[in-house]
Amino acid sequence: MAYESRRVTISYFAAEEVCRVFGLPLDIPSQALGAALEKLIFTRGNVTSVQPPPAITEAPVIPNQPNKAALASMLNGYRQGEVA
Repeated sequence: MAYESRRVTISYFAAEEVCRVFGLPLDIPSQALGAALEKLIFTRGNVTSVQPPPAITEAPVIPNQPNKAALASMLNGYRQGEVA
């Protein structure tokens, strides 16, 4: 199997992220950055185990309670003929 080399352009943000992940300084030579990027690809990219999705816990449903004071006020207004 022949080894082929490819040129890849990555953003500065991606380069910073690779340096952060491996604890490297931002001014490392491009060959070292490329090696770190290859390591990241081959260690993170070959994960074959599928992790189960996190369990979603639903918040308890609290029923809406009517505003009894407002309802009583509306009812009293209706009885007195003040409803608009």
